[in-house]
Amino acid sequence: MPRPRKSSGNETTVSLPSGGTSADLQHLSTHLGLPLDVVGAVMTCQGMGVRTSRSSARTSGATDAGVAGTAGGEAIAAMTNVWGDWMTEEMTAPTDSNAAVATANVAASDADNEPTDAKPASSAAATTAAAGPRAYLLPIEPRSANTKPGLLLQTGTLDATIPGRGSVGKVPRLLDLECPTRLFPGLLGIKFVAVVTSATACHSVGITQDGQAYGWGRNESGQLGLGYSSPCIPVPTLLFIDASKTGSSQVRFVSAGVGKHHTLLVTDEGAVYATGGNKCGQLGINNEKLEACDRFRKSVVVDYGADEEDTVKIVHASCGENISALLSSTGHLYTAGSSEFGQLGNGETGEHIIAAGKLGYANCQKFIRRDVFVQSEAEEKGGMAPSTLDAKGKVKCVPLGDSSSIRLATVSCGKNHIIAVEAPSSDGELPRVFSWGCGDYGCLGHVVQADEYMPRLLSSFRGPMFTNNPPVEAVAGSNCSLVRTKNGHVYYMGKHRSVGEATMRPTLIDALANNGHVVTAIGAGSQTVFCSTANGVTVSWGHGNHGELGYGKGENKSSAKPKFVNTLDSCLVTSLVCGMGHTLFLVRDEDAEDAKAIKKLPKLEEADVAQFVEQMKSKKGGETGDEPPKKKQRGKGKKS
Repeated sequence: MPRPRKSSGNETTVSLPSGGTSADLQHLSTHLGLPLDVVGAVMTCQGMGVRTSRSSARTSGATDAGVAGTAGGEAIAAMTNVWGDWMTEEMTAPTDSNAAVATANVAASDADNEPTDAKPASSAAATTAAAGPRAYLLPIEPRSANTKPGLLLQTGTLDATIPGRGSVGKVPRLLDLECPTRLFPGLLGIKFVAVVTSATACHSVGITQDGQAYGWGRNESGQLGLGYSSPCIPVPTLLFIDASKTGSSQVRFVSAGVGKHHTLLVTDEGAVYATGGNKCGQLGINNEKLEACDRFRKSVVVDYGADEEDTVKIVHASCGENISALLSSTGHLYTAGSSEFGQLGNGETGEHIIAAGKLGYANCQKFIRRDVFVQSEAEEKGGMAPSTLDAKGKVKCVPLGDSSSIRLATVSCGKNHIIAVEAPSSDGELPRVFSWGCGDYGCLGHVVQADEYMPRLLSSFRGPMFTNNPPVEAVAGSNCSLVRTKNGHVYYMGKHRSVGEATMRPTLIDALANNGHVVTAIGAGSQTVFCSTANGVTVSWGHGNHGELGYGKGENKSSAKPKFVNTLDSCLVTSLVCGMGHTLFLVRDEDAEDAKAIKKLPKLEEADVAQFVEQMKSKKGGETGDEPPKKKQRGKGKKS
């Protein structure tokens, strides 16, 4: 049975103020796990509130008295936000051993004629804070272990010297890919289980089924670890690590992280190797004097700043502009690199004056475990208390009750911020989402543009509406973040286009959810956002001056709303990542239908870029070496 290109557009009667149909209402009810009448009431009120018997009985007298003598007072009846009422009822529903306590709290509240959403909310918060460690489902596996192998596609330019510095000419070259294109099928007749790049990176890494790593793109800082620097490596090249450093000639890679000037590779034994720029310590090699290296060196992973290297097994890596983050098989978080915006997650930036007009920061030269997770004081009290600010004007935060035992399932670095999702647990607890670092454009989702120096709980994903639809994945773009839930809904925060308003809190991408799309893969780049669905549909929006949106020849290079990437019709995308000036995909190739869809894709062979490859070889630089450059000695010069 062929996969539909788009979700079926049933012509049903519009039944919601926002233009939704009864089918949309039923779909939301099913996926949110809520009664149909509750979803209908929430959508119909549009945030204005409706009268409920409970609130009317309690407040009608006071309200009528308050509006007596006011023009149209009869119409201003006792109103309450239906969403808030429903949330209160759900949050205060008695469960298990807490039933008697919750019932007593509600009874006391009724007796005092106080709103029910005050005391029970605090009780719920206290119960959560008092809860013990969760029974996490461990170990955490590398993402490549759960990704179906696929064929490699790219859209955007292969000339990595252009992004951020110029634009593609009026007449695109063969290597300026305007739509998703199979990369060198004759050379790379293999399947990949992971593709890696980042919002600030102009280079990429792909990992094959047999654990080999290929790298291509910008190599000016030696970030591909080939032993030399060069403006660009356009053709995917096999990456390797000296056997003298690994102790074995057979090394399998399971994950990788790509930053603006650096690269991390993770082996199946849990070791991490890094290459490229190291001005902020983002390689984690514990060598402050070494600003760059062009060969892979082993990173140092320690626990709580211990002198001896810990025996942790790393399974995942992610990199930002000058920051690197790792996850271990036990779900612990480790970071190294710049602390300018608090992205290390250690509670400080270490800002200090180096010289007049020049600031320095307490950057970290090795990977250290971070285990303090916080929430605002208002969130600790059930969200009923106003937020308080510290002396620096930041929202006061307190550690979570189970902070030291929290384990993570995914972590993703943006340009200067990080977002992570908690690991699932066997006791059915709702996984939490944390974000920290630079808060520009609301990319952290905390409603304000403020930096966070520790992983802070994103309270928007705590409600009961996520009980049956929990967060499972988060990705960070340059100044935005995306969170995908179990049922394929995507929430967006921040800003990835140069125009328009920023989204300050997690907001559902309703163009996908309301049309029945189940999103299975998400990506965010410098100015682009991509979503791929279970029925072979891929959409993108943002600004793609180099063709990274993939709309094709003659099409617009920007879009304010999600727009179909027609080249990928019927292709099932198993993984996608967005970089600067390019986007990468893995597409499934398992059956005849997959083969039929792949056959329609354009191809790029090695001969098509041979001339450009020779140009780049002529600009090949020398080795940067593994030792810091020697400073030139100042002398008086020769005497005449």
